[in-house]
Amino acid sequence: MRTSRNVTSGFVTDVESAMGAAVLRESVLGARRASRRAGKILQAEGFTFDEWLVLGTLEDSAGLTMTELREATVTDKATLGRRVDSLVSRALVYREVDGLDRRVIRAYLSVRGREVLSRLTTLLAQD
Repeated sequence: MRTSRNVTSGFVTDVESAMGAAVLRESVLGARRASRRAGKILQAEGFTFDEWLVLGTLEDSAGLTMTELREATVTDKATLGRRVDSLVSRALVYREVDGLDRRVIRAYLSVRGREVLSRLTTLLAQD
């Protein structure tokens, strides 16, 4: 976008800013609608949006620490811990101690987790 300080181009800058704000607003509204739709589908399958994000993130990058997973999913620490615990209890995710630093725990997607993620992805893509 142009940011000229010329008086005659001030109107153009204002219009460009307004258009940028309108595009941002429509993008956010679209994301909210998609999130709401996905949330309903996931809830019907017994999953939360955050759990689906964890599964997908672990499929893309296996062996993440909780800090890495939290950053990748933009989920707060407490929520992420509960979601990962839930996925572990359903055998969709498993944790292992890091081979180099035993203080570090890494999360992985299980075979069953991959199957469930594939099914959820298909359901989300259908609607």
